[in-house]
Amino acid sequence: MFQYFKNALHSSKPAREYLEKRNLDNSILEIGYNSGQFHHGERKTEELLKQALEVGLLQDKGLINNRTKEKGYSPFAKWCICFALRNQKNEVTGLYFRSILNDDKAKHYYLKNRLGIYPGYPNPETCKLILTEAIIDCASLLQIKEIRDNYSLLSCFGTNGLNEEILKAIKSLGNLEEIIFCFDNDDAGKKAVKKYSK
Repeated sequence: MFQYFKNALHSSKPAREYLEKRNLDNSILEIGYNSGQFHHGERKTEELLKQALEVGLLQDKGLINNRTKEKGYSPFAKWCICFALRNQKNEVTGLYFRSILNDDKAKHYYLKNRLGIYPGYPNPETCKLILTEAIIDCASLLQIKEIRDNYSLLSCFGTNGLNEEILKAIKSLGNLEEIIFCFDNDDAGKKAVKKYSK
């Protein structure tokens, strides 16, 4: 699915404009876009529908389209850019979605039973690690060659999102000398850094 979303980014002007506004370069970063149309037309197969329902990308609303007589589905995380979450084998095991709409009520989405970390498990030889508050923060830093060359990066899932999988990845780094927190300079960010740095 992530490959489909990556391909869809190129045909979406609003998604490309959003990335430009956020200074995110999809020639460096792996970014996709969910227009909510992946289950329509020629793209739709029984296998795609089954997979999308299993992971939560589609919800069966129990409706029938009067015109086509086909089942109707509601897409999850429509009009969102997306980033892949990866397991220790570097396989895509989850997706993070960020709305491109200016809507305070709908910004961040994860597939159910979230697994994986962004941008992936760090190199086992990592000495210096930057831990960011959010995936877009991490993606922004990944674009800077000097940072990529000298640090490994991991994203938390918000100020309360330093989960067991991320902790396990950090604890596996036998050569780790330094962790740099890159969180927002607001009350929530300051509290999280204080809590996590213990």
